[in-house]
Amino acid sequence: MHSRTSPLDWNDLRMVLAVARAGSLNGAARALALQHSTVFRRIEEVEARAGAKLFERSRTGWRANAQGEAVAAAAAEMEAAALSAERAISGSDARVEGVIRLATSEMLAGYLLPPLLRQFLAEHPGIEIEADVSNRAVDLTRREADLALRATARPPESMVGRQVGALCYAVYAARSLLPRRSGTQPVLQELPWIGFDDRIAYTGIAQWFSKALPEVRPRMKADSLPAMMKAGAAGIGAVVLPIFAAAQEPGLVRITPPVVGQSMGLWLLHHPDVRGNARVRLLTQWLAEAVPNELLRLAEAGKITSCFAECPHAGRKARRAQPA
Repeated sequence: MHSRTSPLDWNDLRMVLAVARAGSLNGAARALALQHSTVFRRIEEVEARAGAKLFERSRTGWRANAQGEAVAAAAAEMEAAALSAERAISGSDARVEGVIRLATSEMLAGYLLPPLLRQFLAEHPGIEIEADVSNRAVDLTRREADLALRATARPPESMVGRQVGALCYAVYAARSLLPRRSGTQPVLQELPWIGFDDRIAYTGIAQWFSKALPEVRPRMKADSLPAMMKAGAAGIGAVVLPIFAAAQEPGLVRITPPVVGQSMGLWLLHHPDVRGNARVRLLTQWLAEAVPNELLRLAEAGKITSCFAECPHAGRKARRAQPA
């Protein structure tokens, strides 16, 4: 067995691990940024050198057999050791120049962070920021990002975190959808609606929508809050949105108080191993002060006053979830 498997290198093992994790060639190809045909060819080559099949193929996907699971487990251990070494190197980097990879959501990237990052980069010209903007939760253990700014009710216990505020939600609509008589409140069930696509149905506010308005059939669904906000401003339907962002959209009118029980903590998170990285520490400290200040600025401008009155943590000084 040793003579057959000795030619296997990390790239071979990484390929097996990706297929085992994804359960399909397409999923592995996306994770590795490779072509489907390349993954297929490499797995065939690995199995030929190993002298054994590693996966059971079916129409529903690829499932690792006993041999495949053993190879994938060994690859996972190698990956963990390599990532630990990378985090140790990154965590001891004392330079205040270079790249910081910041993961955040579309709403935060578009409606909260730009003025803050502009000022930070102006004061630290040697630093570059790569923004990973998506709704997925990045894996900080695997170094998919150095720092994350996320709205979450339960930040991972394994991460070092600071709560820097809270986000509240309310119902918004274009003025054209509202009753013409001044002071008349619209009946929510009678409005056209923009709803949440199944891909973000797991979020707390999407679940609230399903329970609070079960009889509503949205005329449009989306998996992107910025897209939902623009659709709402265009008059397609009413929509539930984060107040800090929707208040900056002139085409929308808020028609409800903040949704009770649906505030989300706004957290800065990073892996404990990178706490010594000077760049990460610098940006973390900056955002820990700048985010609450920006939320307070919006409140003082009359943008989110009600949200601050009803959200318990919004605008307060940052607090830690884990020792930093």
